[in-house]
Amino acid sequence: MAVSFDRVADIYDATRWAGIPPEIMEKLLNTMKELFASCRTILDVGTGTGRFAMYFNDSGFNVVGIDVSLSMIAKARKKRLRNFVQADAHHLPFRDSAFDGAIMIHVLHLVRDWVQMVGEVGRVTREIVVAEVEGGQGFSPRQRYLELRQEMGYPLDRLNDGEAGLRRMVPPTTVKLVGEYWTDIDVHEEIDSFDRRKSSVSWGIPAEINSRIIKRLHSENPEKTIRRREIVEVVCWDPAQLRNVAPSGLATT
Repeated sequence: MAVSFDRVADIYDATRWAGIPPEIMEKLLNTMKELFASCRTILDVGTGTGRFAMYFNDSGFNVVGIDVSLSMIAKARKKRLRNFVQADAHHLPFRDSAFDGAIMIHVLHLVRDWVQMVGEVGRVTREIVVAEVEGGQGFSPRQRYLELRQEMGYPLDRLNDGEAGLRRMVPPTTVKLVGEYWTDIDVHEEIDSFDRRKSSVSWGIPAEINSRIIKRLHSENPEKTIRRREIVEVVCWDPAQLRNVAPSGLATT
């Protein structure tokens, strides 16, 4: 089953996407809209609070959002959105080729079996599957947390690179650079967010282990602020590429 964000539904919109400059966000949405030009129906996989579903709905598309979290769907409904289904992305309750297009935004790192999930997305989509991919240069507290979690005997056995990992394993048919920007990160504030369990990478481990990881992160990073160069891309796949993906990322025959 996919990870449920019930516990952070009330703070999700305030803590996600806040650091992306408005002009980058606007270009990201417009780039996705252009790629969906031939589509009428879109499935938003892991819709969350409906941030992207609202944009595409307002742009004239018929959008259906699915999420495992009822609390997140409740937040999305407050944005005047109605077409939501509580469902696990491993088992999408739709017929084959039910949608013209699909979007996957920050969802692949949350699922138990990413191969099964992308296969399901490919199955229910007819024309195009679109994702946002982020990369960057500079220290990542999240990546270091994952490394320490594994070192202490609690590896997170998921596709932790998410959509960026899928991009490397299954070459997209289209890659569009949205933009690059520099951001100043308050290192200790981000580390403390793991201590408060605001990030899903800190869920599912004992409090004692989490505390040990937090202490290591603070001790390894005495500086308060670091600068990171962020890169935002939009990538898309032909749904057929995703229908028969093996764990190695290669298509099976």
